[in-house]
Amino acid sequence: LFQLRSGHVPLNKYLHRISKSKSPSPRCQQCNEREETVHHFLVSCPKYARQSATLRNEIGPRASQLQHLLSNCHSTKALFMYIASTKRFVQTFGDV
Repeated sequence: LFQLRSGHVPLNKYLHRISKSKSPSPRCQQCNEREETVHHFLVSCPKYARQSATLRNEIGPRASQLQHLLSNCHSTKALFMYIASTKRFVQTFGDV
């Protein structure tokens, strides 16, 4: 959770900034539409539309507000379920 809040999470935007990315650009490799930031990963990546819908069903309309996702204690469980369902960090952290 701290890594998501600080932006120091292994997403392409951060990895590219610290020269640790295997990708030539900070763009999202899942959709290639935008830079892969925390906001993009959690809120707007079309690749994870199904998982986002599940998150919205659990949390409600505030699921599209990054601050709410990262600071509201009632959102934490649903947020981590979303992250696990995307399998985005399996190579880095294993099964979250």
